[in-house]
Amino acid sequence: MRWFFIVALLVFPFAAAAGGFQSVDDRADAVSKSVKGVHSYQAYLARKFASFASEEISQHDSQAAKAFIVMAEEAAAKAGGSK
Repeated sequence: MRWFFIVALLVFPFAAAAGGFQSVDDRADAVSKSVKGVHSYQAYLARKFASFASEEISQHDSQAAKAFIVMAEEAAAKAGGSK
């Protein structure tokens, strides 16, 4: 069991550096870029949810930020943006 934690500690930094994990702000920027120029209601919601996610992460509420970024990505996908 101890070897599992050692392997996890060694592998985690490489996975994070490889882009396996994106910050909420990075995901919010990606959502905003994906719906840029789209003027539908879903695109508006995606941009709003992304800004709410960034706001929540700046207030150190990561659970709320994660919920908002998931809603932003879903709205962006409905608006025709990339998820």
